[in-house]
Amino acid sequence: MQSFDIVTLRVFLGIARFGSIGAAAKNEHIAASAASRRISDLEHDLDTTLIKRTPIGANLTPAGKAFAKHCEQILNQYAEVRADLKRFADGEAGEFRIAAITSVMNDRLPYVVAKFREENPSVSVHLQEIFSQDGLRYLREDLADFVVISDTEKTKGFGVSPYAHDPVWVVGNVNHPLFKGRKRKVPIPFKETLDFEHLSFHEGGVLDELVVEASRKEGCTPHYKIKVMRFDSLRNCAEAGLGLGFIRESSLRPYLKNRNLMGLPLADDWASRELICVYPKAQALSPSIHKILKCLTEVKK
Repeated sequence: MQSFDIVTLRVFLGIARFGSIGAAAKNEHIAASAASRRISDLEHDLDTTLIKRTPIGANLTPAGKAFAKHCEQILNQYAEVRADLKRFADGEAGEFRIAAITSVMNDRLPYVVAKFREENPSVSVHLQEIFSQDGLRYLREDLADFVVISDTEKTKGFGVSPYAHDPVWVVGNVNHPLFKGRKRKVPIPFKETLDFEHLSFHEGGVLDELVVEASRKEGCTPHYKIKVMRFDSLRNCAEAGLGLGFIRESSLRPYLKNRNLMGLPLADDWASRELICVYPKAQALSPSIHKILKCLTEVKK
């Protein structure tokens, strides 16, 4: 078997991400035995042990961690090659794969995609909802051509265009002590929220990491009693008075008229966030990228 191919590299990075050969295989839609064989062949080819198999999963060895960095670089280069070749197409046919985070899917992007499809009927458009931290991986592993995600410092090597300003707000029950005597939309320092219980939203996600880091800078280590995974769950728990949540304005805006819910923007610099469009640099001048960016400027929900 040829051990050094793109699928094997993706399987290996999947093991690094999930800590499990089975989970990595499922992610690539192949049998666990086939994934295990690919890794064994890869280790034989490189003459080194890359993963340590355990009864509960698999961990990367020091050599495996070093190899994972090379895998990411190789997949980045592969994505650039595909993007560079795509620019030779006239953009009037083929497929265009878009992936976006939940707050963007709840905003105007579906209307943008509808306009794009209407203007380009011969292009097969695929749209998928993702977590923000998966966006660059989708580009790197050639699972998407264009993603809309939260701003991040990891976009080096990609083309980036602005989507919308999307600051972080604190949200809670309208009668929560934090909001007493405060005017709506007047920013509040994050530090003042630390006297009250916080809700954890999508632990390990981009927004969660921002809040945790801000807490630590104030000398506070977060300990959550309530953890949720979705925006609706966070809003519902906040409205019920279970604690304060932190959410991007785009996800909160439709609910600000709710009489039992109140939100205020955070005054801290770290809370001033952007939503961005990201795509392979080599594809920046492709017809599809140009057209979707044009639709973004024309469609206002």
